[in-house]
Amino acid sequence: MVDATTLTLLATMVQTVVITLTLLVFIFQFRSQERAIRESSYQNLLGRYNDLMMTSSSNDDLLLARLLSPNMELDAKDLASIRRLLVSYGIIEEAYELYKKGWIDNESWEQWNSWLKALCRHPHFARLHSSTTGMYDKDFEEHVSRLLGPSPNAPQ
Repeated sequence: MVDATTLTLLATMVQTVVITLTLLVFIFQFRSQERAIRESSYQNLLGRYNDLMMTSSSNDDLLLARLLSPNMELDAKDLASIRRLLVSYGIIEEAYELYKKGWIDNESWEQWNSWLKALCRHPHFARLHSSTTGMYDKDFEEHVSRLLGPSPNAPQ
């Protein structure tokens, strides 16, 4: 015969197993959801990159000219180039943030960083970087400053 204590113990053990299995299911669902969020963030970044490559706007030319060169005239070609640099800078900053969070791997970040290194060679990039200091993530700005090093293009 089974007494009440044995039944209570058996019921408690079954409840413990059920609760443990439920928690494991929740943990696996949470991990799947987190991976989906990471992938979505990276896909959004890639989408913005593609948008950059496909579009160009001239609405902010005056603002760009004042931001980067208040005492110098910039022609339409320079303004278009600076506009694309500015959008690129913002997109690469997003990639940097995803990298810092561990949401993209080192190999993917190095591809973005290679693009950033190429942008650093642009004649207007150092001026853009110094003119926008404080508008972007501090760690990212420091990373860009290290890539630029002492530059003759930087405003004095």
